[in-house]
Amino acid sequence: MFHLHQLNQHRQTNNNQLWINRQFLEAPVSGSKGPAHGGTLIFLCAGSESINQDATVQSSLKAMGKATHFFGTEVGYGTRAKLVVNSLMGTMMAAFGESLALAESVGLDGGKMLEVIGQGAIQSPLYALKGPKMLKKDHSPNFPLQHAHKDMKLAVDMAKEAGVEYAVTEEAEQLFQKARDDKGLKVAEEDFSAVFETIHKESKSDYSKKRAE
Repeated sequence: MFHLHQLNQHRQTNNNQLWINRQFLEAPVSGSKGPAHGGTLIFLCAGSESINQDATVQSSLKAMGKATHFFGTEVGYGTRAKLVVNSLMGTMMAAFGESLALAESVGLDGGKMLEVIGQGAIQSPLYALKGPKMLKKDHSPNFPLQHAHKDMKLAVDMAKEAGVEYAVTEEAEQLFQKARDDKGLKVAEEDFSAVFETIHKESKSDYSKKRAE
């Protein structure tokens, strides 16, 4: 049996005890709607090594994704890996949104700044994909903001338990929570890029005020 859904790390660790004498492979994914449709998901696996090496399982994973990573025989490590990835992605989006808001607020052309960002060492497929849509207030959901916040909160809690300094991500998580809970913006079910709207709403620049009209 292999399991594609993500649980929080405590439930997955409990599953490790439950399935210790059974055949179980957790396989949460990195990737959203686009990668799922395109067969380019990344699987983050842990659990039964025999299932992970099974030809039928590997064939199924290859049909749906571009890469599979095995993090060991303890159930829960795949989920931990996904929380690290998704919390980083959310933090990147928060920083990207703030930078775009700053650029626009000091009179820089947002589209031109996207070109600059895309040409340097900080380029990212995330920025290239989301940036043009963010400038147009297009937050059609691929990875809903409320789900992004859930993973970020779980990652922050995981970091606290591990004794790891995670202050930057924690600040980003709080920004996502504010966006999720904002009854005026109503962006909880929009794409996680909609945190950009909260950044502008919280800003006091003339551009941000005008954009909110």
